[in-house]
Amino acid sequence: MFSGYMEHTDPLIANPPEKTSGPFTTVVRRTVKSGKKEEFEEWLKGIMRDAMSFDGHLGTGIIRPSSNTRPEYIIVFRFDTYDHLLAWETSEIRRSWVQRVLPLITGETSVQRITGLEYWFTVPEQPGSSPPPRHKMAFVTWLALTPLVMLLPPLIVHLLGPVPWWGQIMVVAAIMVLLMTYVVMPLMTRLFSFWLYRRKD
Repeated sequence: MFSGYMEHTDPLIANPPEKTSGPFTTVVRRTVKSGKKEEFEEWLKGIMRDAMSFDGHLGTGIIRPSSNTRPEYIIVFRFDTYDHLLAWETSEIRRSWVQRVLPLITGETSVQRITGLEYWFTVPEQPGSSPPPRHKMAFVTWLALTPLVMLLPPLIVHLLGPVPWWGQIMVVAAIMVLLMTYVVMPLMTRLFSFWLYRRKD
């Protein structure tokens, strides 16, 4: 975690991970000053557009404030490898965007990096929480995938009809990834949170 923009104290850059193949996800939490929401939304469009131009970019996402009690924005950047993430994190383009946002935000800026399956097990309501043990993440992922693998392919293949087999596989895979990322895993994470994030006595 760090406040503001001080790359030399960035824990990811100072202590690069052993596994550099990724994918890597950066989760940034920022609280917008009162009356600056519209300017911040424009800032979001700009930084997300520029992030897309970098090699290895896998996507971005925004979780907007849900209530006045939690007025923070959660911004997600995903890259395929550590080197590509590092190129974005240390770029002059990102540095410029971070400088521009400083007058629009208040409080500390929280940054969390996660890899692989941990992306699916990040709970926005638990900022900074450690990811669950890998065997628990694997079990919940298997539990979520099983009904999708059983039900989705036959249904999609029937609807696609004359589409070549390789095209059917691509469509099925794309739908499964979208469902897992935006629907199934957020639900499963919350449903099993009592077990996934249970602390040892």
